[in-house]
Amino acid sequence: MNLSAPPAEADETRRLQLPVACAVGQDCFAQQLPDMDPGPGATDPFCGTAAYDGHDGIDIRVLSMRDIERGVPVVAALGGTVRGGRDGMPDRLANTKELRDAVQSVECGNGVVIDHGQGLETQYCHMRRGSVRVKPGQRVEAGQTLGEIGSSGLAEFPHVHLSVRRNGAKIDPISGRAVGGGCLADDTERATLFTPEAAELLARPTTQLLAMGLAGEVLDYETLASDGPPPTAGANATMTVGWGWFANLHGGDRVRFQMTDPAGTKVLDTLTEPLDRNKAVYSGLAGLRRPPTPGTWVLDVAVERDGAALLHRTQRIEIR
Repeated sequence: MNLSAPPAEADETRRLQLPVACAVGQDCFAQQLPDMDPGPGATDPFCGTAAYDGHDGIDIRVLSMRDIERGVPVVAALGGTVRGGRDGMPDRLANTKELRDAVQSVECGNGVVIDHGQGLETQYCHMRRGSVRVKPGQRVEAGQTLGEIGSSGLAEFPHVHLSVRRNGAKIDPISGRAVGGGCLADDTERATLFTPEAAELLARPTTQLLAMGLAGEVLDYETLASDGPPPTAGANATMTVGWGWFANLHGGDRVRFQMTDPAGTKVLDTLTEPLDRNKAVYSGLAGLRRPPTPGTWVLDVAVERDGAALLHRTQRIEIR
């Protein structure tokens, strides 16, 4: 991505920082970006698929509802004055029509709006119940804690949603262009509102492997989103299951799982069927109907696109 310097007249003191105090790409993940397609389709600012129709901000997630409990701070991206806020809504996964309908008028959930002056405003949504620390009229500085990542309002995974407005109009802070104003694959960040450090983190590939491991049972996405990664299989498990948890896969992508046992024998090499459509989140698995032998196992997980490996990760796992 092009991380060239901003125009000379840009005020570096007005650059947005990341709205979270966590290691992006390690223990929190930028999953969804603004939709830059002006029509009924969806495309992210990099002309990729990390967006859905009508999405107007950046979603930075933690893995599961259990991760909410460790208290991941949401911070002010820029200094300003708190214009409004809400707290008290419960944290839950809005994964049914009833739950989604129940929050139609309060989709943001627990959140904060900050006025930065000169027509610039940021909004932070879906924060953890009881975590909001600021009040309307209060002055806040860049990096000051506003609350914590949660799953309140219309949230199907735990995250903070950052949206930016300039003079009331929705702005994609990555490109500095109006939301719905079209993508720029090769020059996306020329006029970014972010600091270079924040822009670099948001320029990571949109297809991500969030987590992987060896489990002793079959698991599904709902369990992962609720409880997080399962414990590593023990020697007394009834099966050996390699699993991977992904964000922003494309239709046609396939996932390859390979397992090598402590003796150095490759005991599994399997490729999933092609995905029938784009997937904002996806979990896949493959395994053996027998317990793992004690020792060091090697799990390889790769996403293949158009016959080539898009990303690949290897993990050595000790079974006791």
